[in-house]
Amino acid sequence: MSKAFDKVWHEGLIYKLKTLGITGKLLMLLKCFLSNRKQRVVINGQKSNWLNINAGVPQGSILGPLLFLIYVNDLPKNLKSTVKLFADDVSLFSVVHNPITSANELNYDLRKINEWAYNWKMSFNPDPLKQAIEVLFSRKRTVVNHPDLIFNGNKLTRSNSQKHLGMILDEKLNFNEHISVKLSQARKLVGSLRKLYHLIPRKSLMTIYKSFIRPHLDFGDFIYDKPNNDSFCNKIESIQYNAALAITGCIKGTSRDKLYSEVGLESLKDRRWYRRLTTFYKIMKTKFPQYLFSIIPKSIIGIQTRSHLNVPLFNSRTEQFKNY
Repeated sequence: MSKAFDKVWHEGLIYKLKTLGITGKLLMLLKCFLSNRKQRVVINGQKSNWLNINAGVPQGSILGPLLFLIYVNDLPKNLKSTVKLFADDVSLFSVVHNPITSANELNYDLRKINEWAYNWKMSFNPDPLKQAIEVLFSRKRTVVNHPDLIFNGNKLTRSNSQKHLGMILDEKLNFNEHISVKLSQARKLVGSLRKLYHLIPRKSLMTIYKSFIRPHLDFGDFIYDKPNNDSFCNKIESIQYNAALAITGCIKGTSRDKLYSEVGLESLKDRRWYRRLTTFYKIMKTKFPQYLFSIIPKSIIGIQTRSHLNVPLFNSRTEQFKNY
């Protein structure tokens, strides 16, 4: 959505608050919170006239994001495909059993979203670089013809990947592009770390590494991990090894185990494995969304005991399923 927080229609928001059962003094308080707000522009000491603000929620406030979520919360109603909202981003997705059926449903939903935006005085981003795009996720070898999707009078551009909540999702879901980008960012930061070796103490260098470099490698690691691929694991581990060399001033070729022991680091492979186990435990205990629990083989779900989970090994036909 384009400038979504600034375009929340006050009268529409009050109407939606009423439909949620908010009345009386609380409603009056929210009305006062939104009303009598003004703005002006100051450039080089020159001031414009004050203008009333009739739309938007105050950014930087606690209530602002909450009121915005209330305003857009009814967008997914009466849509046929699955909808995910995150702030002012909207994602639609459909499992394609029949390309024509899925395209018809998605086009129907895109029209409905456009109607919703018109009715509630919202608009979608006109910037060509931020237009809605379509990604076809498939590992099929045969090419399937998918009908075009139309939104806001324009045909959606198809892309090979899409960055979603910081994770680059490519059409084959092998995460190669995401890994490549994150490794490149981490390498540049490790280079900066080397330049700081003679300037700041080791403890500060470790803090910099853990705060600004390792998070690039940690984010989404239990999703993109390939625990049975030594080449993949070593490529990622080399980033932390080089960072440890930069922090300690040791020469290349120093034993990795001794180096990690000295600076108090565990291997990134162990960190990924720990998080995978933790995530799997939470899924089994249904502390994560139900759809994650539903895809676990029933032979595993059926042998839980009160004290612990007995999870047997099971055969996997593909390397991707084996990794996950």
